[in-house]
Amino acid sequence: MKVVSNLLRYADPLGDDLRHLDDARDRIRQTVVAAAAVATLPTGPRPPRRIVLGAAAALAVLAVVGILVGSGGRGTVQAAVRFEVRLAELRPVPGLIVAQVGTSRDVIYLHPEMVVTNDDIAQSSVLPDGPEHFSVSVEFLPAGAQRLQQATATHLGRPLAILIDGEVVMAPVLRSVVSNSALITGTFTRADAERIADGIGTR
Repeated sequence: MKVVSNLLRYADPLGDDLRHLDDARDRIRQTVVAAAAVATLPTGPRPPRRIVLGAAAALAVLAVVGILVGSGGRGTVQAAVRFEVRLAELRPVPGLIVAQVGTSRDVIYLHPEMVVTNDDIAQSSVLPDGPEHFSVSVEFLPAGAQRLQQATATHLGRPLAILIDGEVVMAPVLRSVVSNSALITGTFTRADAERIADGIGTR
């Protein structure tokens, strides 16, 4: 008969994870196995088997949740401010998403695929954009920069939409290829720009 420690040793809570979070899976395994190895039962009457198994299962769930919350793996942390870059069109095409640009009456049509997101950001900072307005400068990690370069190279003359928390804040028409960085402009106060710069960089 297999004991709980052996079952936990070979348990793989993220075995079906489509994102293949290998590092997170290894940390989960190590945490659960270590906890099972050092766990001791109090002296006295032995508790029923179902209580022991229930406690072990609860420990495994807590370990999984704790590691996922603290992990920096792609898609495992909810950023304070959601950042997306998508290709867009000026005219409606089946399958595209209708979106309004900022507070203007301009409408564009978003491609459903995200080119880069929070997970592709290397760093972000606030830059002055006049006496009262500020912009947010974003630099991308190599993989994100490469995807952005490939996407924009075939999209010249059409809009590139930058979304903050699901809203299109700007959608300039591409005049050249974009890769390593982007500048988010708008009528941002310093507080707004700092909130965005700090929030999109949460990993």
